[in-house]
Amino acid sequence: MLDALQANPGDHRSLAEWAATVHTTERTLARHCLRELGMSLGEWRQRLRLLRAIDALEAGRTVQEIAFDLGYSTASAFIAMFQRQAGTTPEQYRREFCGLAA
Repeated sequence: MLDALQANPGDHRSLAEWAATVHTTERTLARHCLRELGMSLGEWRQRLRLLRAIDALEAGRTVQEIAFDLGYSTASAFIAMFQRQAGTTPEQYRREFCGLAA
């Protein structure tokens, strides 16, 4: 499951859908995630998306491209997630840490 999400961070399957895919119950999968990852599947997925976004920003990709690649329906939804997780907008991050112009 984690390999599939790393290959496609935009995958929107719910915990219940993943549980069915791996032939277990939603509750068992949730407990397994907490035990093995130290966080919920949703938290892990957000961190994965943030790390992928940072890599893409460093590579010079546009915010809109990154948003759609990570499964967001709008760039503004992606920007809101990035700001919650990183404490800065993607463009501010790019300017401050990547030395790239907007």
